[in-house]
Amino acid sequence: MGPQEAKFVGCILGAAIGDALGLPFVGQTPEQIAAAGPIRDFVPPQGVSSVVVPVAELGDSEVGEALLAGQWTENTQLLMALAETLIEEGGVLIPEAWGHKLVRWVNDAPRMPDVSTLQAALQLRTGGVFWDESADPEGADSGPAARVAPIGLLYAGDALLRRRNAVTLAQVTHGDPDAQAAAMAVSEAIAQLLPILPGDMASWDGGAFLAALAETVASASPAYAEFARCLQLAETLLRDGVDRPAAIRLLGVSGWSRETIPCVLYCVASHRGDLETLLTDTIAQTGGATDSIGCITGALAGALHGVDALPARWRKNVEGADRLEETAHALYRLSLPPTD
Repeated sequence: MGPQEAKFVGCILGAAIGDALGLPFVGQTPEQIAAAGPIRDFVPPQGVSSVVVPVAELGDSEVGEALLAGQWTENTQLLMALAETLIEEGGVLIPEAWGHKLVRWVNDAPRMPDVSTLQAALQLRTGGVFWDESADPEGADSGPAARVAPIGLLYAGDALLRRRNAVTLAQVTHGDPDAQAAAMAVSEAIAQLLPILPGDMASWDGGAFLAALAETVASASPAYAEFARCLQLAETLLRDGVDRPAAIRLLGVSGWSRETIPCVLYCVASHRGDLETLLTDTIAQTGGATDSIGCITGALAGALHGVDALPARWRKNVEGADRLEETAHALYRLSLPPTD
């Protein structure tokens, strides 16, 4: 496996691992997480189950099976659904095909689904709306950003397609510009991290990384200006050497994409250690929406460091490890230029 393919596998596996590591701590503060001891292995999330959504009203939903240690949430469910859609369609993001995947997802026991994605999937399931009418107009959470990694990987060499498809992905479920800008920012970040080699890390400028993301997002649409300013704040905090816990508090750790994504990108840009420490420190020091934070951090860390940097115990015990790796390999093959 070459270095770039290892980064594809690291990104997909890292997202699932981060999702599973962060799940047990959702809603907790850093102090509460610290009281439980260092994050090292997967632990069972308490009182977290899948959801069985009937054809009728959402209010009649039933609790499904309890999630176990190493299992992941909606974030990875939909990241994998997106990757499989892209593979099935030969590398083209077809919104109607993505809509069909959302319906299949909602029919198959979604895990901790966010309201906007669930609402869009239910509307698509009834057949009463098209994909460009299904989004929650107020949907501003980090769901699209947590599932966008396959777009960042597959279109790493095509900025126009990457940015357009990241926004389209978000528009199917989330109508707020913040969610769309966040998906673009994460896909851009992955594309920027893929070419970085281990020997480049000592001289890598995290501030320049954040500045480039802010510029890309701001130039894409006037509607993304506020989100871009949050990325600029992350850059300022990093360049000014603000204490990391204080910077995290200023950026925010809720599920709102305007908080979660700049915070995660700051954590990645400000960290100089190994992948394991980057991922566990980010979850422990943020709290809040730790499943999404872990998922996005894991995807970015995997794209930066590659699969070999993921501890073997995580790779062995995360749910669906073989499927995750096979999907990443398929995405990598699809990203290669055609041969005569």
